[in-house]
Amino acid sequence: MVFLEDLEHPESALILNDGSIIISEAGKERGCLIRVSASGKKRHIFARLDRPGGLLQNPYDGSIWVTETRQSSVLRLNSDGSLAERFSGDSDTPLLWPNGMTLGPDGAIYLTDSGIRVTDLITAGRANPDIWEGPMQGKLFRLDPISKQLDCLDDGFRFASGIAFAPDGKLYISESVTGNIYRYPFTDRLEVASRERFVTVTDAAGPCRVAGPDGITFDTEGNLYVAMFGQGHVATVTANGDIQRTIVTRGSCPMDVIFGGKDNNRLYITEYQRGRVEMVEVSASIR
Repeated sequence: MVFLEDLEHPESALILNDGSIIISEAGKERGCLIRVSASGKKRHIFARLDRPGGLLQNPYDGSIWVTETRQSSVLRLNSDGSLAERFSGDSDTPLLWPNGMTLGPDGAIYLTDSGIRVTDLITAGRANPDIWEGPMQGKLFRLDPISKQLDCLDDGFRFASGIAFAPDGKLYISESVTGNIYRYPFTDRLEVASRERFVTVTDAAGPCRVAGPDGITFDTEGNLYVAMFGQGHVATVTANGDIQRTIVTRGSCPMDVIFGGKDNNRLYITEYQRGRVEMVEVSASIR
């Protein structure tokens, strides 16, 4: 079902403790974060930004973090939506297209950088599919919210996008150009040298040249849900790497997926093309 519509290029969603939802809108004329009631009936602008992308709430202090994709930075916002801090990397390893974020077991923020700039891919409001074939230097970063240290942990991705920790503690990253999902072990720290390809989820043929896995999330059983941008569905992957089923979306460009609801069995899907947030009840038999 459609939970919310009349959005301009929604990228990501974040469910807060009170059940309300923050959604990033990346439209050129309406770049902002909106806050929506749990019912979806009330909404207001939480923060006016440029082109916001990934979202995260730090449970330790309640701060909201957002990737500013066009301004190549990560922002920490106060509870009223005002800017508290901005992080852009350094001259040796600048942020280019910071994308997804997740909170690690160590309390640090792990984020993907897609490896090109927004203006390389999107011009005059349209994607240039030729860029999809060109060079990219996607990266994985770790940002310590206390020390403010931003470190590049791994690189060489072809449009790194979604990122999430599984219930068993492993870190997963989606790579949009290849369709690969990678994972890393995590003990006391991330074992970067042990990166392995977990599964490839992109269909051989799809309706768009710019297509591939975007936002990802896990259910409590360790099943992975992957928003398949340009392919019109959410892929479900078991812990063994089997693509078990797909959830068809009404638009062809799902961007992000998160679980919420009273029993945490509602999958919210941001859909970029039609400007909607769709919602699917995921049964226990699937989860």
